[in-house]
Amino acid sequence: MIEITITKNDANQRFDRFLRKYFENAPLSVIQKNIRKKNFKINGKRAKADTYVYEDDLIAMYISDENYNKWLTKTDFKPTDFNLDIVFEDKNIIIMDKESGILTHSTSKADYGNNLVDNMLSYLYKTNQVDKSDKTFNPAVVNRLDRNTAGLIMGAKNADSLRALNEAIRENRIDKYYLTIVKGEINKDFTIDTTISKNENRNKVKSAKEGSRIITHFKPLETNGKYTLLECKLVTGKTHQIRFSLAKNNTPIIGDRKYGDKNTNKLLNDKFKINNQVLLAYKVHFNEIENLEYLKGKTYKSHKTKDIMELKDQVFSL
Repeated sequence: MIEITITKNDANQRFDRFLRKYFENAPLSVIQKNIRKKNFKINGKRAKADTYVYEDDLIAMYISDENYNKWLTKTDFKPTDFNLDIVFEDKNIIIMDKESGILTHSTSKADYGNNLVDNMLSYLYKTNQVDKSDKTFNPAVVNRLDRNTAGLIMGAKNADSLRALNEAIRENRIDKYYLTIVKGEINKDFTIDTTISKNENRNKVKSAKEGSRIITHFKPLETNGKYTLLECKLVTGKTHQIRFSLAKNNTPIIGDRKYGDKNTNKLLNDKFKINNQVLLAYKVHFNEIENLEYLKGKTYKSHKTKDIMELKDQVFSL
């Protein structure tokens, strides 16, 4: 008999799904057969395929050592084995390029495994970059993006780096830049400095005198009179900050279904299949960060920058 304990990263999923990930080299039919033959128990009780496993559950496996080692998930992983686009990584941090449509982290059990954070954790644990026996720390991201916003997300591989990055973000020592295309002509730099509150039921923000302060700097890069390519620099980092600010400026982001212009969105969806906000977290620049001094002066860009530039050429052709 072999016993294992469910970790936080493997918790909150069906037992058969856990086994398919744990025994990556075992055919599904083999896993199903062993479940039917009652070769697995969870906390001393027979395990069924649809039983959910939770953190610290004890799994007893009545299989041979030979089969266990043969079926076990492989350990010679490469970044390409995971759904991650890694822009930069070292022993302390990882910078990933998120696709539009992907959640930063799960919001329910249904999201398990289908979000950036879970992919990052899987990659770091399976490539032995994090000590699995450390029960007091999990790698984490220090910024997040809306589901339909693409671009750079920074993660920390150890506790010291997580503290350093979080402190640097609080003190504005990491410059975060976005690219977007908006309706309307903008010819000069401007700043939106206002206060907002969030309607949790609608997942939308609005102006509020006693709300949270948001500050964003905007710089036009190119315009054709109808549309403008903008660079946005965050000073604060609140939900929908850029999207709300540009709508408030009467220059909404194209494709934005919450804050955008419906007629413009319909036109561009018909022409170019644009059905979500065109917004890319395209660049991060590091200033001096205690314990991560070697990052000072380093800048990293999203691989998707060229995509938004190509889209700009299409939109500007109208």
